[in-house]
Amino acid sequence: MECGEKRDTKPAIKKANPFEKDHAKGILNAVIAVFCLSLTPALVKGAISAGIDPTSLLTMRMVVASVVLWSVFLLFFPSAASIDGKGLIGCLCVALANASGLLCYYTALTRINASVAHVIFSLFPLIALVMLAFKGEPMSALKLLRLALALIGVYMLVKPGGRIDLVGVALVLLTAIFYALHMNLTHWYLKDYSPKTVALYVVSFMALIMSLIYIIRFDTYQTLTVSAWMVILITGLLSTAVARIAMFGAIKYIGSGQTALLCPAETVLAVLWAILFLGERLSWIQVIGGSLILASSSLVLKSRL
Repeated sequence: MECGEKRDTKPAIKKANPFEKDHAKGILNAVIAVFCLSLTPALVKGAISAGIDPTSLLTMRMVVASVVLWSVFLLFFPSAASIDGKGLIGCLCVALANASGLLCYYTALTRINASVAHVIFSLFPLIALVMLAFKGEPMSALKLLRLALALIGVYMLVKPGGRIDLVGVALVLLTAIFYALHMNLTHWYLKDYSPKTVALYVVSFMALIMSLIYIIRFDTYQTLTVSAWMVILITGLLSTAVARIAMFGAIKYIGSGQTALLCPAETVLAVLWAILFLGERLSWIQVIGGSLILASSSLVLKSRL
């Protein structure tokens, strides 16, 4: 360094890495979505145990979510309301599958505990892969091992003491099948559409479908209590509207594969809320069975990355 030349002693300013910022945003959105979704089983089970009709709960939840999503998107994402006829038909099919699954799930909660129900529901990634196999995707030995783990897990979860209602278990399995179907239908027929647009119309169609069922089934009419409306507002606002918007952000910043890896975390939280707020308990055999199901689901999700 020449004499008289001044050395720059200012510390270098480290520029924020855009990738790291996006990743952090994605993780935050995913955590919000997982937390909001995990609230549903315990809240709905508590309301049903208090004598609230499950069809009423689900119908009002979808109506609230639909109104909120339309309000938010028309104000901030007006382009999300634009869709063609093919997309509408696809959204209707997805909504039929999703509404059928949720109706089965809500009905199942009248017969079995929320903790057991949600652990069984976490089979849906594996069921989705089985459906893909029927469309020609090969079933490897590893996938068959995952299937065996899941089946053993379900047996251990529902067998102890023979106290679990098998009809309730069957309804949750139907829920997982319908949910896997709705995911695959979305992938097969709606992947070229904006996730915001798909969510807006799927939730709207679900609200319409459930409203028709609610009107046809006169025996579901009842005066909803304040606590029931609290459950409806929380599940409609948080578990449906906020959860879906947060999920969009997570998928945008970290991708659908990384977002899906948090599915087991949602199940663990759902079981935790059921234990804390409903007083539910799992035997050690059921804990092992549930762990096998979660392990199977986690392996399936990782293999899809």
